[in-house]
Amino acid sequence: MNIENLSKVLGRVWHFRHLNLKDLRLIVSAGQMMRFKAGTIIFQEMDPSAGMFVLLSGRVHLCKISPNGQEQIISIIRPVIMFNELTAIDGGPNPYTAIAIDDCNTWNIKYDAFHDLVNRYPDPSIGLGLLRILAARTRLLINRCEDLSFRPVLARTAKLLLDLSEGGSLVIDRVDHPIKDLSASIATVPEAISRSLSNLKEEGLVEVTRAQITILDPRALARIAQIEDPLITK
Repeated sequence: MNIENLSKVLGRVWHFRHLNLKDLRLIVSAGQMMRFKAGTIIFQEMDPSAGMFVLLSGRVHLCKISPNGQEQIISIIRPVIMFNELTAIDGGPNPYTAIAIDDCNTWNIKYDAFHDLVNRYPDPSIGLGLLRILAARTRLLINRCEDLSFRPVLARTAKLLLDLSEGGSLVIDRVDHPIKDLSASIATVPEAISRSLSNLKEEGLVEVTRAQITILDPRALARIAQIEDPLITK
């Protein structure tokens, strides 16, 4: 992808949308394109700063990995969005591990290059945009802590199904969301989420096949998930 096309794509990132093409070219030139094959570790938690990335195509799992190898997915991100922006701000180690789920194209800018760019181009929209991203990630982590502290596995499973199906309006593709990823998303093991799915199926709340999961009763599922104001479309 040349600088002109990449500049236009970068302009789709929410907090770059007000910048003109000339400014976007300046930002693009300060970083580099990086491609990753599916299954590749983009960077590892606690390694030195890998810098900030913008995901242009593919999907990436941002996850924490325990000492015994258990994976917890913090977020599944899709284009076009920033990630690992914290290390571009403080230069510290990577706060999580990033894994390419599909073949991915990314744009990356290192800590030193980012700070040189900000010093040469002190547009407040860049800083404010990063703060919005950090705020969103912080809210996500707070919600995850709440789930782990107060919701049992069955409730966490029900909440995850509602999130993935957008309140029951979408069918969940099991190719895109295998048991391993579902369990990692709610910090449990595949066997536990399989039992939860079986229980929900027996109650008539979901239909589960090898290919997909369909929400049959989103309101009842919301009660199990302990959600007061769910996004319910049925």
